[in-house]
Amino acid sequence: MAKPPTINFILGLYVCLNLSFSVALSNVPVLTNISLTCHNFKNVLYWNYSAPELKPEFNITISGYESEGTSVRTNQTYLDISKYTQDAGDSYNIQVATQANGSELSSEDFKFSYSENLITDITCVVDFPKLDVSVFDRRVKLSFAHPYNFYNLECLKGEFLWQIFYNKTERECGPCFEDDDVCTEEFQLSENIYGKCMNINIKGSVEGIPAEITRQVCDHQAPNNTDWIVLLTVLLCVGFGLLLLITSGVIMYRKLTKADSQSTLSKLLGIVRSDHVNVPEQPALSKVTSVGHTPLLETPDPFFTDTSIFKCEDGSDLPTHFPTNINPDITYSEEQEQEDGEEEADSEDFDSGNSFSGYDSHKFPIDMGQGDIVEAYGPR
Repeated sequence: MAKPPTINFILGLYVCLNLSFSVALSNVPVLTNISLTCHNFKNVLYWNYSAPELKPEFNITISGYESEGTSVRTNQTYLDISKYTQDAGDSYNIQVATQANGSELSSEDFKFSYSENLITDITCVVDFPKLDVSVFDRRVKLSFAHPYNFYNLECLKGEFLWQIFYNKTERECGPCFEDDDVCTEEFQLSENIYGKCMNINIKGSVEGIPAEITRQVCDHQAPNNTDWIVLLTVLLCVGFGLLLLITSGVIMYRKLTKADSQSTLSKLLGIVRSDHVNVPEQPALSKVTSVGHTPLLETPDPFFTDTSIFKCEDGSDLPTHFPTNINPDITYSEEQEQEDGEEEADSEDFDSGNSFSGYDSHKFPIDMGQGDIVEAYGPR
């Protein structure tokens, strides 16, 4: 009859099995880099596992603070858990376990929530609804939709409380409800903001779920950035205009400096000056012909010499009236007598019209002395 195994043998076998199992577990990789991205109620879980050749499976357990737990199994290294965490006001505990050959090898867990009133490892973020900003008469008007109307989630129903922070000022705004068409607020800009820009920070929450946004607001009198395209266009136009003006000036100058242009300009200036300058009237001079060899006296300037008075060589003035008794002893040449006859006939014809003046009078010779005989006009 065989003896039953002793207690020592059983204990030794148990120790060997435990050691073998511990060594096997120590060689199996564990989960690493477990992370969660949660933004605007889109929640995705990620992790890493370094031994895919073991073909492990991952068991994810999602337990809400106010809801029942849910288990999801996958062989991927990520999982979208948005549909299992739709109550944004609740907090959730996430546990990820690795299983290979039906045995659980390792697990990790953490908590997250969208509510700022709950203590969790991760607090998720919700974007502020689309914000409209208008500035008029140095007043700023803000308007946006209620978060419930913007995201269409039941967990966002309720009173939305919000504050505005600007220019070292905190402004409490009235509550906004999901039944309101839009949430609005207006406030006056301070004088130190006139013509300037400032940042406005808006913080709000509904059912403990926060939302935040920052926008820059500028007064209408704020200087705009320089429009370089317009400035460059203006400069080019001005430069082209100056170049055209200079070119036109050069062309006109060249035309005016030509000979024909100078003569034309001189004529024009002469016409203008003739209208304003009084030219002295030139006296009518009688033609004096020298019969002898002694030359007649020459006047240096016909414009300024007074020819109305003649001086004889002895200094006596010529008579203003000539005698009618002409010396019969003076003889003329045949040619001179012929000319005298023609001029006398012309004088008689003119006298018949009862006219007596100047060269139309009778012409007769006068002895000027030293053999000089000149012709003169006067009454017969």
